[in-house]
This record gives sequence, C-alpha cells and structure tokens, in this order.
Amino acid sequence: MQVRSASYRDLSQVDSLYRTTMVVEEELSQKLAAAGPHSPVPGAALARAWSILTKSLSALMPLADVGDQLYVAEDDGRIVGFVQAEPAPGGRAWQILNLCLDPTSSGHFAGVPLLQHLFNEGLERGVTRFLVRIPDGHALASLLREQGFQPYASEQISFRELPKPPRVESAPWRPAHREDLLGVYLLYLNTAPHSVAAVEAPSLKQWRATFQLGWLSRLDARSGDSRHYVVEKQSKVVAWAGIRDPSQARPTQISLMLDPQERELAVEAVHSLLGQLPAGPTVCLLRHYDGEVARAVAARGFEPVATQSLMARDLPLKLRARQPLEQKKRALASALPVAQAVRQPELGS
Repeated sequence: MQVRSASYRDLSQVDSLYRTTMVVEEELSQKLAAAGPHSPVPGAALARAWSILTKSLSALMPLADVGDQLYVAEDDGRIVGFVQAEPAPGGRAWQILNLCLDPTSSGHFAGVPLLQHLFNEGLERGVTRFLVRIPDGHALASLLREQGFQPYASEQISFRELPKPPRVESAPWRPAHREDLLGVYLLYLNTAPHSVAAVEAPSLKQWRATFQLGWLSRLDARSGDSRHYVVEKQSKVVAWAGIRDPSQARPTQISLMLDPQERELAVEAVHSLLGQLPAGPTVCLLRHYDGEVARAVAARGFEPVATQSLMARDLPLKLRARQPLEQKKRALASALPVAQAVRQPELGS
C-alpha cells in the first residue's frame, strides 16, 4: 500500500469514494432510525450531522491546491482511502476535514498509514497540532484514539430551518472589533473549564487558532466569511457570538459564549442574534458547558441532532541541530593539520 499526495488524476476516484462513504453512512442512519428511540446504538442523526458540517470536496478544494493537504492510500492501483486537512490560522495546526476509508479489508488497513503520513507531512511544515471534530459513536473515533487523539471537549449540534427573520434590533449586541479580542479571550477563560482551556488556551495565539478553528483570528467585521458580535457591560465583554455565513456547501453556523454571571441575558441575546441571520438552514454549535445558552437556543426552536467530540493530538516539533559558527571554525582548524599530514608523504615521493 502506497500513501502519497493526491493529483488531478485521483479526483474522480476520491470523489467516488467520498460518495460511497456517505451512502454507507446514510444506510446506517436508516437502520438506526428503524431500530427506534430505545436502540442502544447512537442516534441516526450522527451521520447526518457529520455530513452537514463537512464541506464537499468540490467546494473545499480548488483544483490549483489539489495535493496540498489531500493524501490518498493506493493499493494495487486503486484508491482505498484518503485524508484531507486544512491549516488553521497561525500555521501550527491542521484540522482534519475528512478521513474516508473504503468499506473493504484494504480500506480498513489504510487508516493508520494515512494518519501517519499526514503527521509527517505536517511536521515537515512546522505543524505540531492536529484537530478533529467527530460525532460521538462514529466508527473512526477508536482509530483516532489509537493514533493519539484525545477528546478535550464536546459540542452539541442543534439545527433549525430559520424563516425570514423579523426586523429585530441588534441590541444588546454590537459588532466586535480587533480591540475586543482580549476581552473575548478573558470571557473564554471565565467560561471554559480549566481542563478545556489547558488544551485550547496555553497562550492567546494558540487559543485564536484552536477555538472554533480560527474564527477569532478573523475577529474583524469587515473581512472574511464570519461576523462577530459582543455584549459589553461596564467596559467588560460579557457575551460573544460568531456567525459564519452560509455557502452552497454549508449552512449558516452560529456559536455563542456567555458570562456565567449574566444568565438573565441569555434569552434576550439569542432572540436578537437570530434577527441578524439570513433565512435558511442554520446550525448552532455550543460547548457542553454552555447550558444556559443551550436552553435559550432550544426555546427558539432549535433541535439537537448530535453531539460531537473535539479531539486533539500534539506532536513535538523536530528541529535540526545547528552548530554555532565558532564551533564550526574550531572543527575546521583541528582538521587542517590532519589533512596536511596526509598530503605530506605524497609531496616527498
């Protein structure tokens, strides 16, 4: 089995494998749905939510970039698996977007080589952290654990088809600016459990690259595909909301944080935020510790469809040893007498 970067000639096989994987998961969803609500197997919405949150290959991977972070496993001339990643802002982390394996014995054995190849390619580029979001109970979760990924948080995925929103004042929200970044960071530290912050926020730079996969690296309402809002009280940021605008392959996504001391603000904040969203399918991602916001979102008609685990693996960065200049000079000086002694008999003869 050979693992290599994808090329143009692989696109048809990669797309076919991707579609096959989605069909298999849809068949699994139908079986789970038929099993009824008391089935011990995780709910049928898991595969559906995974599909909702995963971008399609054609929308995600421009042809000019094929092969950058798309690697395929080839067995006897046939592609039996692929792994796809994209850099998170900051350059030190990659998010795994897809890991698809052919539902055959060959595909079963392709997972480990694909991930190992991804790690090695990342290290060559200075990447030390790998992130993935995966529905609880997904078949690939055990493989990721075996390869060193550790869950550090979970997110509830809620879904609603929003009608045309009524005209709602944006208060108490205001557009966030770069100057608010430190305030949002302090809000996060006040909201997230220590065990979660220890993974995502060992530094402000690391947190910006990890939390919501880099949303906050673009905390500027004038650029990018995301918008950010904050609620401020007495010069302190007490709430944050991120909105990622929809595309052909992705619904509107929203996420919120709320200071635990401002619980009475949850209903008003959610109501006014929804008034800023376009009509259409909308996904809300909330952390497991955002209970008050989750209740306010549920009161606005969002239904939970799945829970996904956030997993991370950190690798030590390989550095090439560099000899100081003075050390090189000393080594060269000590080698000169030896070289002269070797050449002297030749001159005498």
